[in-house]
Amino acid sequence: MGKAISTNIVVRPTEPYDHQGLYDLYRQPEVYRQTLALPSQSLHSWEKRLSDIPSHVHSFVALFDNDDEYRIMGNAALTIETAVRRRHAGSIVIAVSTDSHGQGIGTMLMQTIVDLADNWLGLSRLELQVYTDNTPAITLYEKFGFINEGTLRNYAYRDGKLCDLYMMARTKNPSDTN
Repeated sequence: MGKAISTNIVVRPTEPYDHQGLYDLYRQPEVYRQTLALPSQSLHSWEKRLSDIPSHVHSFVALFDNDDEYRIMGNAALTIETAVRRRHAGSIVIAVSTDSHGQGIGTMLMQTIVDLADNWLGLSRLELQVYTDNTPAITLYEKFGFINEGTLRNYAYRDGKLCDLYMMARTKNPSDTN
């Protein structure tokens, strides 16, 4: 069941029928520019990906939903590490539609991911990578207690050149209380 954030915006688990909305989201130039996704992903690849989401991946969509319109405004996924000695950790990927920037969609998605990690999965480490020039995202992550653990130099190819990313993480002692 989804979590109502405001009148018509809901954050809920990703469903197989979300493939068209996620395809549309990740084809936006400012979205794929700030992720490691390629602009050439096909609708079929999204359909296939969503038809069998692995149990260690928890994906959510933020969507605007009323009688006249259904539109995905953002997506976030938490992937629990499967290596035995890394099962305390999860990695996060998040994307927000260009026309939804500044509306709190990223905050809603991060709240959902952090709540799941802290209160249901017992993860003590959350990590992510972010382009060094993505100031709004960095500010969002810092708001949730993420710190910069280092710079990944020449990490990803974007716009015809190699770019740096920050490795950010949020850690908590397993015995800490919320």
